[in-house]
Amino acid sequence: MKRVTGFTIVELMIALSLGLLIVAAALLMIFSGQKNIALQKNSESLQDDQNFGLAYIAKNIRQANLFNESAELTASSPHGGIVFGTANLDSFLTVRSDFTTKYATIAGAASNMRIKTGTNTFSNATNDQLVIQYRPAETGGYDCEGKQINSTNLYILERYFVRVDTNGSGTDEERAALACASSHYSTDLAVATPLEGSTTATTGLYGGGQIIMKRVDLFNVRFLTQTGSNYRYMTVAQYNAAAPKPRILAVQLAVIARAADTTTESSVSNTQEFSIFGQTVTQKNNLTKRYVRTPIVQTIALRNALGARS
Repeated sequence: MKRVTGFTIVELMIALSLGLLIVAAALLMIFSGQKNIALQKNSESLQDDQNFGLAYIAKNIRQANLFNESAELTASSPHGGIVFGTANLDSFLTVRSDFTTKYATIAGAASNMRIKTGTNTFSNATNDQLVIQYRPAETGGYDCEGKQINSTNLYILERYFVRVDTNGSGTDEERAALACASSHYSTDLAVATPLEGSTTATTGLYGGGQIIMKRVDLFNVRFLTQTGSNYRYMTVAQYNAAAPKPRILAVQLAVIARAADTTTESSVSNTQEFSIFGQTVTQKNNLTKRYVRTPIVQTIALRNALGARS
């Protein structure tokens, strides 16, 4: 009788099962690795925002009030380092009629986040706008919009605000970005001179500026203030409403930055909460996609606004 060799049905089924298990384990490792790579890529983009975006803004803010005659910085300081209105500008400089309500340091623009107001209640959080002013210490550099600084006999105005990135993709909310617009004017004005050449201009400080940080869901500012021997932090809205206005010693910036791509990571939810300036914020209900987000906070001491120089 001829002998027949080979696999039995049971052996074949066991071999196939083991093969399927090995393939499944390999696929699981591949998919897990891809998720980890995507998560690391998103985290890397957020670190870049923190290391370069806010650091660049902080560098310029440190120059606020540079070469000003008085170290005391308030909403009424001539040539003050933080611009709240026309009182902080040169008396010969003329600006648009809506300058104080649209192009100075204000609060109120819509953001992508909500702020916690009660145990289970939220209200819409708003973005702030920060406008600084300084005289450059040297020539050859550039302002926040990329304009060359070719003289030290000028004041530089820089406006930091959130707007839609017109070159981005997605919804308006997904294209929210932190931008900076700037203008220069001479320190030697002797006659009425309009900023950007016209009181109806739409360029320079009045324009859309250049993107500093992409994917910004919230931009908030508050000030470290001094009244006598008392110190406290005040939001832009609180400072603008205060009377009299206290002295400003430092600026604190807070940003909720968002990664470039969505994630399927289960630990990232679309209801994640963050703490900003002691308050809890979360994304709006209509933003259902899951993104890695991170809060970035930086405090900048205004060295040119310290001391008793007058």
